[in-house]
Amino acid sequence: MALDICYACPNIIQRRVCQYFSDALITVSSSESSVEEFEDLKKAHQLILKINATTSDLLLNVLPLLQEEMRVDQINVRQLATEMMGQLFADPTSTVAEKYPLIWKTWLGRRDDKSIALRTKWLEMCVDIYKNHRESIPELIECFKEKLSDPDDKVRSTACKVLGEIEMENDLKSLDIQLLKSVAERTKDKKSSVRSVAMNTIGSIYQNSYVFSMNLESTLHKFILPEIENDAERTERLITMIESLEEKQKLAFTDHMNNANQSEHEVLRSDEFMKYLAAQFPDKARTLNALRSFLNRKSDKDIKLLKACIDLDRDYKRVCAAKTKLLASLNEDQSAIVEIFQALLNRACPLLLNKTNVPQLLKLSKVTKGRRRTVSTQKAVLAQELLKEISITYPTMYNSFTKDIIAEIMNDNDSAADESLEILAEISKAKNGLVNYKPDVSERLMSYIANGSTIQAEHAATALGNMKNAGVVLADLAANMCDELLLDSSNLLANLTGLAQFALYAPDLITPSIDSIIRFIESDLLQAETSEPEERNNDWCVYEDLPELSQQKIIGVRLLVNYLIACKERVEPEEYISNKIFTILWDLLDRSCDAAITDGTCAAETSHLRLGGSQAIVSLTTYAKYTNELTVPKFERLGITLQDTCFYVRSEFAESLMKGLQTEQIHPRYYALLFLCAHEPEEVLLKQVKSFIQKRISAMMNVKGGESSVLDSSLVRLIHILAHHPDFSVATEDLDISAQYIRFYLSCVANPDNASFLYHIVQKIKLSKDMVSPELSQNSYVLCDLAGVLIKNKCKDAAWPLVAFEGHVSLQSSRLYRTLPTGTIQTETIKKSYLPTEYVQQLEKEHGHKAGDKRSKSSVSATNKRVKV
Repeated sequence: MALDICYACPNIIQRRVCQYFSDALITVSSSESSVEEFEDLKKAHQLILKINATTSDLLLNVLPLLQEEMRVDQINVRQLATEMMGQLFADPTSTVAEKYPLIWKTWLGRRDDKSIALRTKWLEMCVDIYKNHRESIPELIECFKEKLSDPDDKVRSTACKVLGEIEMENDLKSLDIQLLKSVAERTKDKKSSVRSVAMNTIGSIYQNSYVFSMNLESTLHKFILPEIENDAERTERLITMIESLEEKQKLAFTDHMNNANQSEHEVLRSDEFMKYLAAQFPDKARTLNALRSFLNRKSDKDIKLLKACIDLDRDYKRVCAAKTKLLASLNEDQSAIVEIFQALLNRACPLLLNKTNVPQLLKLSKVTKGRRRTVSTQKAVLAQELLKEISITYPTMYNSFTKDIIAEIMNDNDSAADESLEILAEISKAKNGLVNYKPDVSERLMSYIANGSTIQAEHAATALGNMKNAGVVLADLAANMCDELLLDSSNLLANLTGLAQFALYAPDLITPSIDSIIRFIESDLLQAETSEPEERNNDWCVYEDLPELSQQKIIGVRLLVNYLIACKERVEPEEYISNKIFTILWDLLDRSCDAAITDGTCAAETSHLRLGGSQAIVSLTTYAKYTNELTVPKFERLGITLQDTCFYVRSEFAESLMKGLQTEQIHPRYYALLFLCAHEPEEVLLKQVKSFIQKRISAMMNVKGGESSVLDSSLVRLIHILAHHPDFSVATEDLDISAQYIRFYLSCVANPDNASFLYHIVQKIKLSKDMVSPELSQNSYVLCDLAGVLIKNKCKDAAWPLVAFEGHVSLQSSRLYRTLPTGTIQTETIKKSYLPTEYVQQLEKEHGHKAGDKRSKSSVSATNKRVKV
């Protein structure tokens, strides 16, 4: 009724409303105003927000009062009015700035308020205005530039922080380069707090940018990590910059540093590579044209300079000099491509990380052990991480420093040797079969395997396993290690760790003993009972906290898996060996936490073994030699790991599948398994899986021109999996569970373009018989009828067309389904409804309630229910 009155006579009420707020302002403007009166003024301002949301015309004469409030002497009133107007301007539906340009101008002027607190608050209010009103961006950007030079460090720091929150990376093409440079200048601010926030902002903008814009990349090289000839100073600056970043930002920055340097042959000869490279930059067409233009005009001089620019074995000064000369040469007759090549070389040249950083990082990585975490220890940790990153990505940078690393290993300081051993291991992997160690070095590495820690044994064995003539030099050592595989051995964990690395990099060393190794692991190690923890027998703990016997079992299994990986392209091992190892892996999936708790053994151990076994089977069966080990029933059995009783097993296995599918390292059939997460009780994991599937569909459609048939056709596999699921039955409760799987699938995959195709698939299955277990064919027919009803309901709810599909559909007939003979059998099967009548009625009732924005209790309970295996 109040609103109706406001709408009916706004002119009369405008005067009353204005009088009310005017009186409140006059009262509080008095120097003797009380706290209570100021509280009344705050309530009046809250009322303004409510009125603006419903009948904004009533505020015609009120908002000018707020303009005056923003100018009064009392800081509390001035700040209250400024915040109020900021909220009004930020409202996504607001047109206040357009209707009252003078008030907007006054509000913008508060950025220079004498109160530091108000200036910082003003900046914070800009975030939502920037996001919700794109038309205001030009004015706000100019204000930001001013505030980045504010006399107060808190204001400068807030300006940097706000720019990070605004997420300018979403609009990189319109990014103001001067603003970005102004933020970069703050990385040299006299106040460390400002420098830190500025670094974070630059890192945030980069981290959230899938493609690194040339402007941003140029800013990074020009302002944050500019060309500095002094190696120590440049390395210190790099460490300081990385130190200021959050974990995700560090990963993003490391990813940028690790862009692989391609050879001159690839850059200049491969058009496919040029297209791939151009796709990594914002202006793909210009970048590709620049590369082709360079190809067409290349001279011996330019080729030589390009090789020098990207040579990982050149020191920093020589790389910089070659880059400068190449750009100058291009500028003589192809100035149009200089900017493009500047960005290309920024990324391809070893500038952010150069071989001359290595000795400086080695110095920084040395730190005395102590309880307190000081600045020097933090820098040492970062230096060690960068050294490891170089050893993995650019091991050739260590060519000149391998002697120094070996010298560290030869010292008696075990703590200093740990990092050096890891670096040497990575260098050795990169130079597989080429490294040749002196006898005293080999002996020291062997001593680490025999008497060192597990980590030392792992890295030492990796280094030795990749050395030249490893099979000859290490034959006796490997034989002795195999002979010492005894449960009561004090060094069993390190021994197994060393053998696991030999299995991966020098499998010939353990081939003579593989039978005895398998017997020990299967009959002795895995059968040994690990006592349950003294406290709680949890179903999970990190590997480091497991009992030593549990760790020995995990490493023993890894040894067997590594051996099969190393032999993936060999005639050896004999088939019975691989069959035996796969049998061991499948048996691990049957070790349950419940059984461990009942037996009084370690439950967390079984979770690690189930997860490790599942991941190993997925990994090994990607190789052609072992593909036949994964039959349809075994593949479907793997899916049960996604319904494990332990959350960490479900989560880790799901993540490994998603990673393998994204990188296309595993077969697309694994998409079907992900839909078994439909009853996942942890919402975070369920959302993660759903988001992954939807993003993959989008990516496939972008790449293949609108086709996502891999995921569409995964419905065939899903129905087959559910038909063979141990919990399948036609009882109402179990059908509710099956329905939730199909609903989850449809929520991820179905759309108006493929609904008819999906419906056709289920009808096609109903015209076929199960090739794995013909006697279970009727299970599939039940699921097909269920899926058909759910697809129809979804189409009705979303007003999608459901028409006859005219294309050809394959049901992987040789492995899953084979079409029934045409005639009477097909006709009877397709016409018959295999769903219980009462359940069909229940579905109709639920759908009717849903259409009316209601939901039956049975439907809700099915949603929240999870299959227990």
